[in-house]
Amino acid sequence: GVGPIGRAVARGLLQAGADVIINSRSEAKLATLAKDLGHPSRLHCVHGTMMPSGIDRTIEKVLAIATPSHVVAHAGVAWFTESGAEDETNILSAPKHSLLEMDRAIFSQNKGVLVDMHFGVASILLPKMRQMSGCSYTFLTGTSATMQRQLSPLTRINTHALSGLASALRAEGQAAADCIYLSELRVGNLPLRDLPAMAKDPTQMPLSAELGMLTAGIAAAGARWEGPQAGGDLYQVNDIEDLKQLRIRFPLTEVSGEPLPALWHWQTFSQKTLKPRMSTGQD
Repeated sequence: GVGPIGRAVARGLLQAGADVIINSRSEAKLATLAKDLGHPSRLHCVHGTMMPSGIDRTIEKVLAIATPSHVVAHAGVAWFTESGAEDETNILSAPKHSLLEMDRAIFSQNKGVLVDMHFGVASILLPKMRQMSGCSYTFLTGTSATMQRQLSPLTRINTHALSGLASALRAEGQAAADCIYLSELRVGNLPLRDLPAMAKDPTQMPLSAELGMLTAGIAAAGARWEGPQAGGDLYQVNDIEDLKQLRIRFPLTEVSGEPLPALWHWQTFSQKTLKPRMSTGQD
C-alpha cells in the first residue's frame, strides 16, 4: 500500500539501493508517491488490487517487471484508512451493529478476507522466490494501541488471522530448511497518531514512518541471508524501546545513488535544525 507505512517501506528500500515495485488500487496515490520521491528510476508503480478477484492480474503486472527477491506484505489493517478511501480494507470498516447481530452470511464472507488476500500472493510468489537465492518475505502484522479503540470486529478477526498465516508460513519454512528469510514484524501497543494529529505536530518523525523503515531494514537483511534459515523470525514491537532496539539491529544504510526528497515534514525540520532523532511522542 501507499499509506504512511507503505511510503516509508518504499523509501527505505530505495535508500538501500533496491528496485522497488509498489502496488495500489489508487492511481492517484501512486502518482503522488512517485512525485514526492522525485520520480526515481528504480520505483515501479503497479495499479491493481490484491483482493482475491484481482490478485492474479496484479501479480502478472509485477512479474512483467521482475520476479521480486524481497517482498513486504504490509498488513496494517486500516491504520490510516479514511472514510471513502480506495483501500482493500474498507470492506472491514465498522458495521452498524455488534458482532453477534451480524448476518452469518456476511460474517462468513468477510472473516478471512485478509488471509485470502495474503495467502493468494504468497502462494504465487514464494515458489518462484525459492528458485533464487538471498530472498526475503516480510510480514508486517498487528495494529496500534490507538487504533484498537476504532477497529471493527471483522478487522480484529482478520488481523489476528493474518498473524496466524504468517506464523504458519514461518514454521513451515523452518521445518523445510527454507532458503528464504521469512520473518514477521508484529506491532502491539504503539500509540500511533492518526493523520489529523500528525498534521498538527509535524516536527517529529512519525512512529508509522519508523515502522516502515524498520520493515525495510528487516527485508534488506534478507539480501545478506545465505543457506537455510534457522528460525523463521518473529520480531515484536510493543513499546518505543522495542522499536528503538530493532532499528539499531536492522539499520538502513544509504547506498542509493539518487538523492531522495523528504517524505515527511519532520525531515525538512530536522535538516534545518537538528539531526533526525527517535520520537518519544505518539505518532
